[in-house]
Amino acid sequence: MNLYKELRSGVEKYNNCDNLLKDIYGLDPDQDYDAIIVAPSWNPEIIFSEYEPVVKVEKKGPYYCGYTVSMKGKTYGYIQTGSSSSNMIDCCLTLGGSKCKKVIFIGAAGALKADIKLGDIIIPKYSIAGDGGSLYLYEEISVENFRKKIYPDKEISHTIIEAAERLNIAVKEKIVYCTDSIFCEYYHLEDILSLGSELIEMETAAFFRCMELIDKPGFALLCVSDNSATNHSLVGKSPEDRMRYHESRNKCIPQLILELIEYQ
Repeated sequence: MNLYKELRSGVEKYNNCDNLLKDIYGLDPDQDYDAIIVAPSWNPEIIFSEYEPVVKVEKKGPYYCGYTVSMKGKTYGYIQTGSSSSNMIDCCLTLGGSKCKKVIFIGAAGALKADIKLGDIIIPKYSIAGDGGSLYLYEEISVENFRKKIYPDKEISHTIIEAAERLNIAVKEKIVYCTDSIFCEYYHLEDILSLGSELIEMETAAFFRCMELIDKPGFALLCVSDNSATNHSLVGKSPEDRMRYHESRNKCIPQLILELIEYQ
């Protein structure tokens, strides 16, 4: 029995449920979705606002929500997971065994270098697992896996870059650090930067590791929301900074999603 099957067996043993994707998020594991999109905080009405999507809430929890989104002849599952690696893990591991063709992560990230601008679209070169949730994705909970480099599939990264080129969208590959705490990360910035980190967020290391475990193609698209190196803050953005970020998020992210679905 592989690790994913053992993890799934454990959660099913202690819960009266054998269809976690349906029971938690309302999505049908037997439906052949063109993709399932997972987003820590963005909802589908915002992301696809320019495409007149038909959005149906399938199941709403206290901090998460499952949707189906129909537009342009395609049907997507969409899960608003809540922030943090632990929420992303618990969501992504319900996708194992489902018929969805691919999983697309979309989220915000903070820049740590001055050459990265607000609104830039980033794909991780690799993600450093500085989060605690990722430690549970191995046979043993070991400190040796803390800050482990988790790589996306190279072919998938190349596919994203090619899609961006067709759309004339600039995509940058950067080293991403995954943190458990926005509040505390600033105190530890010098240490985080010493690892070569160029961007910081919470979920991509766990996302990539989950994709390995469930054997699904996983695409990750990040939009830069702030930059500590240039004093463009996450909280208390200027109207100009907020507009730049929202414009890129609301235009580039959905364009890339649709392009990746159309050509893959």
